[in-house]
Amino acid sequence: MRLSLGWMRLLKLVHIILSSAWLASAMILVLFFTIVIPGSSRADLRGILIALKAIDDWVIIPAANGILITGIVYGAFTHWGWFRHGWITAKWGITLYGILFGTFLLGPRLNRLPELAASANLDAPLPAEFTADLAFLQVWGSVQLVTLLAAYLLSVYKWKRKGSHPSAHRTVKDPAQDMVQVTLKDR
Repeated sequence: MRLSLGWMRLLKLVHIILSSAWLASAMILVLFFTIVIPGSSRADLRGILIALKAIDDWVIIPAANGILITGIVYGAFTHWGWFRHGWITAKWGITLYGILFGTFLLGPRLNRLPELAASANLDAPLPAEFTADLAFLQVWGSVQLVTLLAAYLLSVYKWKRKGSHPSAHRTVKDPAQDMVQVTLKDR
């Protein structure tokens, strides 16, 4: 079963919105981990960390899972298939890496930061565990962001592996171009 053109457009729209939400939220988190948090006052730190945790819980996690679901629908119900093109295979790897790495390594560290920041008095230094978790998030959150950007690049440039399916090299005609040419010929 294949999706109709209307459903494919809706699926693409949802996929783009979800991937944009994940990418923008990852940018915000990395910006805060690397620039804002190191310069913030201790009084503001816990509030900032609670807000970042909310972005992770209410934007990144649903968006990442939504991308996985829309990717599964793309694979099962459209002509794109699961592994028909090299760039699709690479995006599957990036998506699965992003979800697993975020779930098991980045998320737990982010979730600990607000409590660790609150556990020390305002005039006491932050616990060593806080500093270690923040450093991990600064480095590996940036790596996660770069991989998300790579997924965007793959969507735009559509890298093809050698020996990929012959239809992968076929050019698809744009119906909008035909309409413009017909309209111009009619005049």
